[in-house]
Amino acid sequence: MIAELINYVGFMKRAIFPLPVFILPDGYTRLRIFEQRYLSMVKQSLRDNSGFVLCPYQHETEQNISSIGCLVHVIDFDQDSSGQLLIDISAQSSVTISDVYQNENGLRQGCVESVCAPNWYKKMQVSEADQLLSTALRGVFANNPELRQLYKHTQFDDIAWVAARWLEILPISIDKKQQLAFKSNFVNLLNFLHTLVNNEFAN
Repeated sequence: MIAELINYVGFMKRAIFPLPVFILPDGYTRLRIFEQRYLSMVKQSLRDNSGFVLCPYQHETEQNISSIGCLVHVIDFDQDSSGQLLIDISAQSSVTISDVYQNENGLRQGCVESVCAPNWYKKMQVSEADQLLSTALRGVFANNPELRQLYKHTQFDDIAWVAARWLEILPISIDKKQQLAFKSNFVNLLNFLHTLVNNEFAN
């Protein structure tokens, strides 16, 4: 159980937005918002600076909610060419999710508790053995204008930050990402990342 791997540090009630998106603390992403219930959620989040919870959409669970997500805050917004709302969000902390229900507008809400997770996510200097992971990620950012725009501050010298960003952007299933983030130890995660990244960037 994920709850057995984390330490509780807070409690709150928040709107919950399930999407096929994986994000960890200190991550950034851009979302397109068009349903009225989520437009209202964003408006409320901006009005009271409460944020909302972004979590992976899961078909097999009640309300399609995973047991863990991220509390996020809107840091910028715009419109696309069709007039739909675009928001840039910043992931603040991981949260566990319980007692989910839908309000009268169909917006999912629930009780969430801030947690220190993943348990390996703490600042660690990049070692010589892991330098390629950092260097390769720098290259990905350099070649991706949207990532450069989203991330005003980067931490390529922090291997935990580097690993988290690789997990977010790698084209693997969300289930696999959650397993690696929350059910695997950091050595196994780094070995997995080296297997993929070294094969792609070593030459």
